[in-house]
Amino acid sequence: MNNILQNQLSQFLQSLADALDISEAQYEKAVKHYEAVGDWLSKDDSPITIYEPQIYPQGSFRLGTMIKPFNDADQYDIDLVCELKALKKENVSQKQLKDMVGDRLKENERYRKMLKEGKRCWTLQYADSARFHMDILPAIPDDDINGIAREIGADLAESAILITDQELYHWQHSNPKGYAEWFKERMKVQFNARRMLLAESIRADLEEVPEYKVKTPLQRAIQILKRHRDIRFGDNKDKPISIIITTLAAQSYDNEADLLEALQNIVTKMPGLIERDEQGEAFIANPVNPLENFTDKWKKHPEKEVRFQKWLEQVKDDLDTALSAGNPSDMIESLKPSFGDRMVNEVASKVFPDLSRAATAAVSIAPSINITKPSKPWGHE
Repeated sequence: MNNILQNQLSQFLQSLADALDISEAQYEKAVKHYEAVGDWLSKDDSPITIYEPQIYPQGSFRLGTMIKPFNDADQYDIDLVCELKALKKENVSQKQLKDMVGDRLKENERYRKMLKEGKRCWTLQYADSARFHMDILPAIPDDDINGIAREIGADLAESAILITDQELYHWQHSNPKGYAEWFKERMKVQFNARRMLLAESIRADLEEVPEYKVKTPLQRAIQILKRHRDIRFGDNKDKPISIIITTLAAQSYDNEADLLEALQNIVTKMPGLIERDEQGEAFIANPVNPLENFTDKWKKHPEKEVRFQKWLEQVKDDLDTALSAGNPSDMIESLKPSFGDRMVNEVASKVFPDLSRAATAAVSIAPSINITKPSKPWGHE
């Protein structure tokens, strides 16, 4: 293998992930907005303040694996939990809980105009210029965690919650805080090392470096996989869901320091981590709730698993093709079908500026041809 090209591809992928990430300003704006929502929900005059509401992020925003929307017209989706810490399921129904949070949001004139109700959550649709919306999921503590605690440990289990769902009679279980802690544990070697390097580079104490500023190869690999999926699948309903990609990637990650090496190892190991139940059906357990199967829809729609497996093969093939290219220019061209022409060109202009200058020069000195009569389609005279 060409070590020079391998290093160039790793450098390119790192820059690609940087370009996919939301900016620091966008992150801080989102935090500012959800903290304002939390303040409103917990004000002294709020009807739900006696239940000790806490609002916190979940999903890709919390994990540091969020990516920019593919189209400029699309929005960022910020997932939040509004947990009423002092409320028990014996004292409230799912509908009552959801209405309590929604009614309080409606008391704010600004939020009332932005608010939409979904199956599980309330959505705050911010102005187009903000380019994001917030999904607020009402929740209460899950006190029935003894069985889960035996499986995953009390530290992770104690953050389990119960959430609402209009279409399901029973309370649904979730644990976004526990999942985030599990995810962080999977990458702690690289996370701690990179946080320390960042602290040293800015001459700050370790605790002064915000965690969201630290990005590990695991987080970057997931961002790259998600964009590859979005390009390859488009709007296809069978495209792999992010929680499956994130879970299998985290389980596969061996704290590799190099992004390309991490990505190659992840896509190689992922298929072998899909377990089978007694009926031979695929099973990917939620690491903080072993009874939850992230592939529950695969049984009814087996084509989802087939396409997932084929997609992983496609990722491996794309990396192999890029590595077998004879030069950086061919490598860049090979990546465009998987990551989009515009994004690849933007990243390439930063990683390989000489190539961009050469391409510009070639265009500027290309001979001009005057066509006095338009050509006709082939086969016509």
